[in-house]
Amino acid sequence: MKVIGLTGGIGSGKTTVAKEFEKLGVPVYIADERSKYLLATDASVMEKVSELLGDKAYINDNSRSIPDKEYIASKVFNDAELLKALNAILHPAVRKDFEQFMLNQSKVYVIYEAAILFESGGDSRCDHVILVTAPEQERINRVLKRDDVTESQVRSRMSHQLPELQKLQRSDFVIENIDFNKIHKYVYTINEFLLKN
Repeated sequence: MKVIGLTGGIGSGKTTVAKEFEKLGVPVYIADERSKYLLATDASVMEKVSELLGDKAYINDNSRSIPDKEYIASKVFNDAELLKALNAILHPAVRKDFEQFMLNQSKVYVIYEAAILFESGGDSRCDHVILVTAPEQERINRVLKRDDVTESQVRSRMSHQLPELQKLQRSDFVIENIDFNKIHKYVYTINEFLLKN
């Protein structure tokens, strides 16, 4: 079974594209969502994150620990070494979780969606990579509308991702996400190609 990586910078519209593949019956694994899930439920991950970032990384909510995402973000997004250490905890856990996901699939291919696919080395496990792109200011506007963040926070997150040109050079397919009405057509065409090749 093939693994098709799906990536793109923050606000590019990866999730929109992933949903179009799902409509065609393609299994989709969204690494960022699973990472958040593991951060909140996997005992080993929780213990390691607490050791790394301290007890404030988790807050008590009705006698169960839940991650304090704001606290965690405030610590790691301004400290490259801490971010690297956090990723060293989460990436292996996500990899193991994805392997479990794969055991339950029987389609020709699956989509592995990850914002930092190249940065984490995840592209090495993919047969092909699809890059979703959009103009930088458009991406920033989307994130400002979607999340409760400032423009400087969005730009800070962008600075942790590979430059667009490097992603383009390493991708097999590119979907320009400017006109939403064209997304289905792009996805349909790529799906047809992947089913035949």
